[in-house]
Amino acid sequence: MELLRLSSNHVEFTYNKYDNMQSNIELYNDNLTPIAFKFKASNPNIFLVRPSIGILQPKQNQLVNVTLHCKVLENALIKEFNEKLQLISVPIFSGIQDPTTIFKDPSRPSENQKINIVIQTIDKKIISQGCGNVNQVFQSLHKQNTQLDFNNTIPEPKFDQTRFQSNNNQPNFGLLQQEMVQNEQQLLNLQKTHSNQILKPKNEPSKNSKDTILIIIISIISFYLVLRYFDLINRIIPK
Repeated sequence: MELLRLSSNHVEFTYNKYDNMQSNIELYNDNLTPIAFKFKASNPNIFLVRPSIGILQPKQNQLVNVTLHCKVLENALIKEFNEKLQLISVPIFSGIQDPTTIFKDPSRPSENQKINIVIQTIDKKIISQGCGNVNQVFQSLHKQNTQLDFNNTIPEPKFDQTRFQSNNNQPNFGLLQQEMVQNEQQLLNLQKTHSNQILKPKNEPSKNSKDTILIIIISIISFYLVLRYFDLINRIIPK
């Protein structure tokens, strides 16, 4: 009988090229004593397990979240994909609170269970090799869980970079709008100048006609004054 019963002997993910993949596995303690557990991975750079270490009390269960890096299939051949998780279980006495010291003692009896990784793509299911390497080394995930930042290791998808580059080549609408306002102002100035040139010939004849009328009026007044002058002379000096 296994110290901890797993809900499945594998963790299955739905493939996503651009986002890290999420899945769960559940641990069950069917014993009457507490069991300390710890997860290791064949490649700690592509796995994130929470919790990666803990103590499971009798007749209790623990849901474990597993994150798989989205670039896991880029640098390896699918037929050679052999990444796994390893669950280490150690029976302990009641009252122990810190499980980290337990796994530092190599003399304690423990049980190891390998957990295969399954990735479901659109057209096929990729399963880590069943037999694998007998000497496959598993590394601790306990410290790595608080240090690894998946977001810093995921390169920007190529199509997003192309989209950003195309956005950088787009025109600056603020500058275009400012240029259009300047062009409109120049056009208004040109129209005003043209209108003044058109109105100017019309105003000149009007001015000339007023001058002519004024001259005629002055001439008539002058002629009238001359006539009055001669009339007065005739009255003063009779014939």
